[in-house]
Amino acid sequence: MKPLFKNYNFDFDASEKKLLQTMVKQILRQIEGDNRYITEIRIYQSLNEKLSSSQSPIRLTKEEIKRLELQLTENAKLLREKIKKSIFFMKWIYKPLLKQYENILNKHFKQ
Repeated sequence: MKPLFKNYNFDFDASEKKLLQTMVKQILRQIEGDNRYITEIRIYQSLNEKLSSSQSPIRLTKEEIKRLELQLTENAKLLREKIKKSIFFMKWIYKPLLKQYENILNKHFKQ
């Protein structure tokens, strides 16, 4: 049975927070200035502010959670594909990042 109310409070540890903050900043750099992404820009700016704050736990909106989960899932999928096609050295670089993305997804987003 699905829970009636979802928990929107997230208690990320320091390394998770840093990784998510870096990812959100990178997304903002890519979409900022493009009027087609006004709502996404607002959501990611809000996420960036919340991740930058020292507030714990972090309270996210439903939209922020959906965007974050989708982005983490897409990044993990992309890294898996890169790992399959890469040489040994690049696999060595990508695997820890993939593991971090998967850990965050499993710990905070998969119920």
